[in-house]
Amino acid sequence: MCLYIYTEEHELRDLGEPVNYKAALLYPKSDKWLNAINVKMKSMKDNEVCDLVDLHPNGKTVGSKWLFKKKTDIDGAVHTFKARLVAYDFTQTYGVDYEQTFSYVADIRAVRILIATAAYYDYKIWQMDVKTTFLNGHLSEEVYIEQPEGFVDPKYPNQVCKLKRSIYGLKQASRQWNKRFDDEIKKFGFTQNRDEPCVYLKASGSNVTFLILYVADILIMGNNIPMLQDVKSYLGRCFAMKDVGEAAYILGIKIYRDRSWRLIGLCQSAYIEKILNRFHMENSKRGRILRICFLFTKTGYVFILNGGVVDWKSTKQSIFSTSSAEAEYNAAYDASNEAVWVRKLISGLGVIPTIEEPINMYCDNTREITIANELGITKCASHFRAKIHYLREVIEYGEIKLEKVHTDDNLADPFTKALVFPKHSEHTRNIGMLAASSLM
Repeated sequence: MCLYIYTEEHELRDLGEPVNYKAALLYPKSDKWLNAINVKMKSMKDNEVCDLVDLHPNGKTVGSKWLFKKKTDIDGAVHTFKARLVAYDFTQTYGVDYEQTFSYVADIRAVRILIATAAYYDYKIWQMDVKTTFLNGHLSEEVYIEQPEGFVDPKYPNQVCKLKRSIYGLKQASRQWNKRFDDEIKKFGFTQNRDEPCVYLKASGSNVTFLILYVADILIMGNNIPMLQDVKSYLGRCFAMKDVGEAAYILGIKIYRDRSWRLIGLCQSAYIEKILNRFHMENSKRGRILRICFLFTKTGYVFILNGGVVDWKSTKQSIFSTSSAEAEYNAAYDASNEAVWVRKLISGLGVIPTIEEPINMYCDNTREITIANELGITKCASHFRAKIHYLREVIEYGEIKLEKVHTDDNLADPFTKALVFPKHSEHTRNIGMLAASSLM
């Protein structure tokens, strides 16, 4: 079961991060920032990131600056001072010092689906961090930057750094890191999920290992400890890694786990508090609600896997509907698109056999279900846009199955309308939302 957790209160301090190199020297804890800078420069030297060269007459340099960041834990306590040399990507020129820039990043929906799967099968969930993420990417273009502030070579002050590897801020940095990681992990026998490129699978008989890459954060899940240890050892040989151990905090999400009940809880309270503090809304009160009637329709759906919500949506519809049946049909069309993606992703994991059956989609509008299931029904539906009849196709192909649910039991209602508190609480419990204190 995968649970979602209500927010709880935490106090996050003002981070007070220097805005540039000179500010870092004047900062009360300047020794920590200088140490972070030296660590970064040593890492760049160890990785042979650049060479000092003379800039040719027609050459151009990309600007750069030092960026400082405090890394905090779930309660806002600072545990690491980090410094990065960041390139000014707006000074790059297409066709000169960069070309393709697109790169993949793990979809949070896929992360939740895999965590729900790990909870059900009681997989181990280990975490690793890449220490110098973008420094691992190899550049195919000629890119030059000025010598970093504070580290100008006194013997060659007019020379520039020719980059052999990417650094933070370059337009192609993320892409080059993705390519490098993809090449290395496939050499170790992992295959890439066709529908989520940042999810990888390695299977040996009944033993499986899943790997999720989210920029510098790596989650490793599986049912065989020696296989997981082999993956960690291999990654440690390929890149400079930090072994975090059991996953407890990923992408701003606190992970609670009770393996005796096969429960995993995800909590984003610290992230919510951080956003409120950033916009000075931590003490804001709800304003007066005016009784104004708005004319619009809303799409809301929720996907539940192993008793917990893994995917949801709540948004105003872009298509004006002339009836409740049409509005529900539009919502079912949106949900069917998502259902097909979810089904393909889970099918590619190869560990949930029931996914080969149609996904059950529950709706509370009888007319909408009739229109979707019966191709000959055109009354009141002849004006529907052609694209939303894709819903009929996925039903015909056995991707999904529409079923009737009583209005009082529709778990997607909290995503589309205001409910009385008892009903709202009932629905949130049924989709796996609990108070965080219940798992502590």
